[in-house]
Amino acid sequence: MSKLSEKLKRGEIALGSHISLNDSTITEIMGAVGFDYLWIDTEHTSISLECLQNHLVAAKACGVSAVVRVPEVSQVKAKPILEMRPDGIVFPQVNSYELALEAVAACKYPPVGNRGWGPRRAMHFGVDMTAQDYIARANDEILTILQFENINAYKDLDRILGIEGLDVILLGPCDLAASMGHIGDWHHPEVERVVDDLFVRTHKAGKKIGVSYGLCDKEELYLYQRRGVDMISIAAETDFIVKGSKDLLCTMKEVFTS
Repeated sequence: MSKLSEKLKRGEIALGSHISLNDSTITEIMGAVGFDYLWIDTEHTSISLECLQNHLVAAKACGVSAVVRVPEVSQVKAKPILEMRPDGIVFPQVNSYELALEAVAACKYPPVGNRGWGPRRAMHFGVDMTAQDYIARANDEILTILQFENINAYKDLDRILGIEGLDVILLGPCDLAASMGHIGDWHHPEVERVVDDLFVRTHKAGKKIGVSYGLCDKEELYLYQRRGVDMISIAAETDFIVKGSKDLLCTMKEVFTS
């Protein structure tokens, strides 16, 4: 069981950040910092399958869990990523019960789902695991995470929460607000009411709930802490580079131009 899965099972909050650049050294560095997990994004970035595999190798080497956001709900897109054995798959824009069913099925072997057979790295290339060993554990091993980013998903929430094999509902507040006509205003009262209800009903259904967010202040973190968030991914390496660079340049100017 991965570090991320263990924390969720114990009812502890899992703390993560995002990876958006190609160089796997970034994962090695951030993994060594001590995050519970890293979210490697292939939806909004140029990370290729080859780069992704290098990120996952780096994550394993430094002992950090890794979840991968695929570009879309697609069995074809998810399949090669599953074969790299991430600790979780994040499906974006799961805006209906039907898409939720499709996403979960893509991660599970028959008869539960429709994942195609062909693991290589997923079963350590057969070095210390047989095909039967992998089959016995595969359907329960990888966390299936569905992003809640559209008000249409809210209308289907109870049916979605009833899907067997769904592990985590993950809030995308920016896109959710946009789908409600409040783009850029994810703290609009209408959006906040939906989010509050989402947390209550997800936990009542026995599922975990997470949130993905950009660089933010402490008050934003307290907001989700009070709601009982189970996993939270904040900022990305690009944010840290920009912030660190600006802070350093400001300090240098202060010293050398005074």
